[in-house]
Amino acid sequence: MAEEKPTTETNAQPIVTEEQKKVTVDDDLEQKVAKLEEEKANYQAAYLKERAKNHEDESDEEKFRRIAREELQSSHILELDKQKDEIIRKALKENKELKLAQLNKTDIPASTTVHSEGQAVSDTLITPDQLAQFKAMGKSDKWIENYKRNLVKNRR
Repeated sequence: MAEEKPTTETNAQPIVTEEQKKVTVDDDLEQKVAKLEEEKANYQAAYLKERAKNHEDESDEEKFRRIAREELQSSHILELDKQKDEIIRKALKENKELKLAQLNKTDIPASTTVHSEGQAVSDTLITPDQLAQFKAMGKSDKWIENYKRNLVKNRR
């Protein structure tokens, strides 16, 4: 039979991988980029179709307008890509912080060493008198374990 390990409760958020963050990056930004790229492609196709129909050279004014539209669409796409990169960078930073917090979290179990006389020492954090007092006050075992963890955490 396999030995069951006790589980502990944690308040840390689940660690999310970089791939999961990329998937959940703001879908709205991706839709905007796709829409702008589609509009740009449609505009270029319409421009080429119109130019082929007229067989005329484009005037300077038309050329400037076309270039301005293309540059504006490109700048919008670049701005949205920067926003997306910023979101990914923040998510990766948060993920690193969560991993570090998880590594720094200590869960110290109660020591169960045996004296040379054969008596087991069940706990060195609180005395048997304190334990009896907590029991008399009606404190649960879970509360006592949390109290012990807080003692260890605040000893530093």
